Amino acid sequence: MNFPTIKPRDPANWIVGFSVLIVGVNGVVFRGHELDDGLIYARYIQNLISGNGLVYNAGEYVNGLTSPLFAWLSLAPAYLFGDARHGAMLISVLAAMGTIVVFYRVLSLFITERTIAALATLFAAGSGITFINLGMETSLFTFATGLCIYLYFKDNFFPLGICIGLAFLTRPEAAFLVPAMALNTWVHNRSWPDFRCYLAPTILVSAQFAFNGLYYGALLPSSGVAKIAQGAMGHWGYNSILLSLGEHLLNGFGLPRQMQVFGTFVVPIFLMILAAFSIPLVQARQYLIVSVTFLGLYTGFLTGLNIPSQWWYYAIHFSIFSSYVALGIYWLYLRVKTGCQRLFRISFISFFALMLIWQGAINLILHGNTVREDYRQFGLWIAENTPVDASIALAEIGTVGWYSERRIIDILGLVISGNSEFVAEGDYYSWLELHPPDYILAREPPRFFERAVTFLQTNKPEDIEEVLEFEFPNHKLFRYLPK
Repeated sequence: MNFPTIKPRDPANWIVGFSVLIVGVNGVVFRGHELDDGLIYARYIQNLISGNGLVYNAGEYVNGLTSPLFAWLSLAPAYLFGDARHGAMLISVLAAMGTIVVFYRVLSLFITERTIAALATLFAAGSGITFINLGMETSLFTFATGLCIYLYFKDNFFPLGICIGLAFLTRPEAAFLVPAMALNTWVHNRSWPDFRCYLAPTILVSAQFAFNGLYYGALLPSSGVAKIAQGAMGHWGYNSILLSLGEHLLNGFGLPRQMQVFGTFVVPIFLMILAAFSIPLVQARQYLIVSVTFLGLYTGFLTGLNIPSQWWYYAIHFSIFSSYVALGIYWLYLRVKTGCQRLFRISFISFFALMLIWQGAINLILHGNTVREDYRQFGLWIAENTPVDASIALAEIGTVGWYSERRIIDILGLVISGNSEFVAEGDYYSWLELHPPDYILAREPPRFFERAVTFLQTNKPEDIEEVLEFEFPNHKLFRYLPK
């Protein structure tokens, strides 16, 4: 695998380097940024480095890790820092920086004017979606996806096989790269990989499945199985991934109202038009086939399973969209008169540089602090006011679980056995008998998957008692006292 030679005087390399630096600096600035789901991974990792095993609750071997590679990579820095949050954040930021570089390398295969290829890196460095998922496996997935595409077009098939296996261990949806690449190989009569190239991903994935079976007693992560089962029941709505795609792409820049210029969405519309200009670019036709096919399969898969429209599912859309914008600009560049090409480059570099500066302020406001400060306060209060051996039942477990350091009864069953089967069947009460908690934390009024609280208040009021000292808005803590 040979990357192109880096030329220090090439303006494109300065642009890419500047973009990578921006992401790195923002990674430091946003180091306090915490996602609820990210802290689920952090607690697994923290338990392992503390000697409790790769588990969420000590002694309970339930696999809630849908991205095992991200967990494994985070272990070493987590151990060095002594805090799993910092280890996960470091891997996440490094992968975000790597994503910028690898998609630039991909574009350089199809764009001879490297300065234009570098525009995608400015775009990514200024976009909020690059930072909103920090602390999770999202940027590792976008990096692995970009690297797989690069290796495919360089015909480096053995490293590609390894990369496909690692991408799958980052997120299983990476498997859709295989049919996308196979389609392009067939359409354009490219060389097929030797059968030995399929051994590496098979070994990598099989090894992880073997570990899951031996360590957790189940091949598949309970969190993934739970989401699929709950999606099949329509708990999170229908087709939300697809229906929310446009909104999330807009929000990737910042809040929609901040994108409005003169009362309209001038900037995103302009970018959409630029992306559309990539279609007639003949030299990028194969890239478009691979990327569009992959995104279609990826989006259709998540939509068909009715997976909730979480931010981290859209990062790959945004990374590939950025590449389409650069390709569209290059198509226009080829049609500009020779004497005007320098002005053309300077104009677009200036435009994306202004976008980066403009978005910088928005990113600081939106992503510079802990996402759920209220959940953090809940966890700290529980840590200070409940017995060390107490168990807490709730639905959004990441932040409260991390800060409370208590045994968590996960109502939705992502990290605890049995509950997901009840929820998938529309049963929101039986988990009380399977895993009776000491406390229940719920919103006020309770949401549909917190119906156990409403049931107890209505039918067994003697079994539940509000903790009046827990004085936080919109949430209540109850003691569960089954008779």
